[in-house]
Amino acid sequence: MDGPDTHISDTSDAKSVFEQRARYDSPANIFIIKRPAVPKHVFVEEIELAMAVDTPTGWIVLDVGARMGFDYPATTPLMLGRYAKVRAGETLNGRFRASGEFYYGIAGSGGASKAGETIEWAAGDVFALPGGGDTELTAGGDGAVLFQVTNEPELTFNGLDAPRPEDAPTQAALYPDAEIRHQMALVHDAQKADPNVTGLALHFSSERRQKMKDIHPSIALAMNSLDGNSVQRPHRHNSAALTLPIQSEGVYSVIEGERVDWRQYAIMITPPAELHEHHNEGDEQMRSLVVQDGGLYYHLRTIGFSFD
Repeated sequence: MDGPDTHISDTSDAKSVFEQRARYDSPANIFIIKRPAVPKHVFVEEIELAMAVDTPTGWIVLDVGARMGFDYPATTPLMLGRYAKVRAGETLNGRFRASGEFYYGIAGSGGASKAGETIEWAAGDVFALPGGGDTELTAGGDGAVLFQVTNEPELTFNGLDAPRPEDAPTQAALYPDAEIRHQMALVHDAQKADPNVTGLALHFSSERRQKMKDIHPSIALAMNSLDGNSVQRPHRHNSAALTLPIQSEGVYSVIEGERVDWRQYAIMITPPAELHEHHNEGDEQMRSLVVQDGGLYYHLRTIGFSFD
């Protein structure tokens, strides 16, 4: 054999079209095949565009798919993020090849409609919509900017269509900012007392997903916090993470020894399995929305969490 990419396919004597389609590969070691890495990245230009007053209504895609060897948009192998910019009184429509959609209201207020249901949201709120069908976002008098994440790359990778909204694993649900803060305060002291806690976090679920304690079969969504003048213990996990910094003054991460400064609302990619830690050198508590493809890894029993 010539190496891990050796091909021993010969269909010259095939008797049927199905045999002609067959291919045979003989890698010397299938476990050393490598794919392009998930990059560390902070989407600064994209959030500046989303927040600019003169930016028209539209979607701003957070796409590094080409850097990972994909011919379709992706922020990580299983997740795709966007900013939604909706000018005052206008409407933004979308139809996504996804089984779930998740949003954070960065600025303004508005409504989100799908399959006959409408969620009224304000800045600081988190909400979920089922995948499939048409999504309609409307803005109030001050306009709106939102962060959205879906599992579009996952369905594209598998060659699957989006489900009908009524068949999607995710249901429409609203998590108001005030209630998120209240729930985080309730668990803060108990979590902080645990020496093995990975972060002071509140995970989101729904009536439909309560048994699994997640919000989607492959995506996990949580609000993370870190008290002022403190450090989150270095750790790693197999899931990739998208971090939306909310309160981020004086906050930075160290990912495999490289400092990455936080920028408010600029999505940061933490690649899978890389050692990382978060530092809050400010006096205020850090707050961030964290999205991971952790649901899939928990299902496979391969989350691979460890402190280092």
